[in-house]
Amino acid sequence: MKKFRHFGEVVLTAAVSAALLAGCGSSAAPAAGTESAKAAAVERTGETASGGQIGKEAAAGQTRLDKILAEGKITNVCEPYFAPYEFIDNTKSGQDQFRGADMELARYIAKDLGVELEIVPLEWSAVLTGVTEGKYDMACAGLGYTEERAKTMNLSDIYQQGSKQGLLIRAEDADKYKTFDDFKGKKVGFQSGTIQETLATQQLPESELVTYDLINNAVLALDAGKVDAVSVAIPNGEMFAKSNPKLAVFEGQYFERGKNGNCIGLPKGETALRDRINAIIAEVTEKGLYQQWLDEAVTEAKALGLDVN
Repeated sequence: MKKFRHFGEVVLTAAVSAALLAGCGSSAAPAAGTESAKAAAVERTGETASGGQIGKEAAAGQTRLDKILAEGKITNVCEPYFAPYEFIDNTKSGQDQFRGADMELARYIAKDLGVELEIVPLEWSAVLTGVTEGKYDMACAGLGYTEERAKTMNLSDIYQQGSKQGLLIRAEDADKYKTFDDFKGKKVGFQSGTIQETLATQQLPESELVTYDLINNAVLALDAGKVDAVSVAIPNGEMFAKSNPKLAVFEGQYFERGKNGNCIGLPKGETALRDRINAIIAEVTEKGLYQQWLDEAVTEAKALGLDVN
């Protein structure tokens, strides 16, 4: 939190994640210290995570868009466990195995630019750091808009309006809670690095906040009575409640949202790339292509036996 994370939420097991990353030839996210060291190196030497020279490119007037067009490739980083936006079809191989509406949008962007698309699968925190540190060109990956993210990366126009955000609780506790005030002192879980974390932190300041690496681990903790609620996108909460009658969506109050929806994350300062992608998004929206891709992805994901958000 595609991933609502994406928005921001993902339902998977650690074993599946590890197997996928191994199968794709990608490594898991680098340790925080390692990424921090890379960031520090950028400050000291002007060398980007991909080996380019920031100073030389700026001096030559070369933007990231120029570099993408010159090299003939754009990289899209994602955590592909968020159907129907991004998921894996194990019957396919290589880049073809990455499916979903957002993967189709990424392919459309690459085709419009006349370049090759490279999809890079990582876990969610590495997706965020990979873009903010300039290691990858974009994250078309069920990335929900937040003011905090807008401070650390360029965000495109919204291409998919967001859903309501709120809490998942135990069904037996439904009568205990009327508003968010009733969660003061209660334990509220969420997946790290997602919109759900941001909303809970901002709007439940007197709750005891508990971080989990995966949303399904937070939900398991709720079911086991280790937390009192989990911050979720409402459609995801409804999905969890449907599969487990012991859980229920809290309907007394939802999180307040400003700008709400999915957008593409880009390295900070790359306004030329952002403007070009915004023009492509406008075209996609005008033609109704994204909804078409989304409908097709829902059908495909269900055929694979995947839960859709």
